[in-house]
Amino acid sequence: MREKKLNVLDEIYLNRMISKQPYIFFQFTIDQDGELRFDYLNGQIEEFCGATFSEFEDDPWAVFKRLIHPEDKSRIIESVNEKRVFPGNWEIEFRILVPDDGLRWCKVMAMTEKTDNGTVIFYGINSNITRQKKQEEEHKVSELRSQFANLASSIGVWDWDMVTNKVFYSAQSLKILEIEDNDNDLVDNPEKWDELVHPDDKAAYFGNIQEHFDGKIPYYETYHRVLCKGRYKWILDRGKVILRDENEKPLRIIGTHTDVTAQKEKEQKLQETFDMVNNQKGKLLNFAHIVSHNLKNHTGNFSTLLTFHKNGYLTTEEVINSLQTVSDELTGTIENLVELVNVQVSASVEKQDLNIAEYLAKVLLILNDEIQKKKVSIVNKVPNDVAVSFIPAYLESIILNLATNAIKYSDPDKPETKIEFYLEDCEEFIEYYVLCVKDNGLGIDLVKYKDVIFGLYKTFHKHKDSTGIGLYITKNQIEAMGGKIEVQSEVGEGTIFKVYFKR
Repeated sequence: MREKKLNVLDEIYLNRMISKQPYIFFQFTIDQDGELRFDYLNGQIEEFCGATFSEFEDDPWAVFKRLIHPEDKSRIIESVNEKRVFPGNWEIEFRILVPDDGLRWCKVMAMTEKTDNGTVIFYGINSNITRQKKQEEEHKVSELRSQFANLASSIGVWDWDMVTNKVFYSAQSLKILEIEDNDNDLVDNPEKWDELVHPDDKAAYFGNIQEHFDGKIPYYETYHRVLCKGRYKWILDRGKVILRDENEKPLRIIGTHTDVTAQKEKEQKLQETFDMVNNQKGKLLNFAHIVSHNLKNHTGNFSTLLTFHKNGYLTTEEVINSLQTVSDELTGTIENLVELVNVQVSASVEKQDLNIAEYLAKVLLILNDEIQKKKVSIVNKVPNDVAVSFIPAYLESIILNLATNAIKYSDPDKPETKIEFYLEDCEEFIEYYVLCVKDNGLGIDLVKYKDVIFGLYKTFHKHKDSTGIGLYITKNQIEAMGGKIEVQSEVGEGTIFKVYFKR
């Protein structure tokens, strides 16, 4: 599968698509004898690793030996051999030595498949994660510095005399809890602390203390939120009983307070980033599979037609007609893939406050001929004065896709499409506005299709205009803006799509 087999127009589309991605797309095979061959390699190859496609094609093992960091070679070979025996997902991080640029970290995310003759196909993407690795290292150093700084100066000390029911707070502890020196409420009444601990943290907080009081653990340590001057802070609280009576009842306990709010916020952001990376990883693997599979099919068709012509099975005119058909199909595939890439590329465009009613009116005007042709009754319950923060092109695309589907799949005898916009009265979604698009037509079997309804190239009705790409793009556009989409449907009763916009 070589890009030089594509015609000029197709190469322009393909290169435009790949140039927007900071990845190397590849496919290579290893036969039973261990012979390595690159079938496909595209992207900014020389900039990425300092080697050319011809070098990979002529002697891939030589390129491997030259580029891969010596300490990573054996690990990569072991990983490759493992996938030759157990094909499936393949993911590995390693270092390469780029001429004039030094050390670079790479990450491969790919799939492996084994053919009937024992050859194993590896296809996927290779990305540059050097910046990420540097940031991780800097983060570790920063965390260590933070820990030493806390040990030196930012830990507050407290001492609770349970006989007199008085608490001593060090100056740093008072600062952390934002307690004034003349505020005797907490000093004279430690039980007041119960009111300051976040309700969701009380069970774990007091449970740990009680376990220590009962002698089940040598000391207690809890992370919990404390109300400090009207806002919650995350506190790491450690304590230990230092004096008990003859019945082992605690008489005195000392401990420390550490403000870990910043750390908790970083953990939350890190988790959000991790979730996002996992989500993007799945999309990239899916995208790599689509690129490799679809382009391989099309270029295979080109090759087959040319072979038939060479062997005299087809006339020149028949080959030209067939090549035109394959070229048109390939162009459509590439345009679809470019549109998918643009969903992520355009996500950085600045959002605007957009009037939902105005965009709906624009879409209904675009679909007016289809509405009149099918005699669809449009029930528009969108207020005129509501707006969402969104990318204009995304909003129009989402409304157009959902409205088009609703009109297309409405009841043929009495077609109706209902569109609403409201604040959902549900605690889980209290921070979301909801756009609801409902039809009364064919419906979708969610028992059968629930897990794939928003998948790429998934269709659920034998409609000649169905491409299986609209809902996939719609879902990606919504999620890129921090929203979500849900579907409710019954076969023969119709379908409801709900789009949740962040307020």
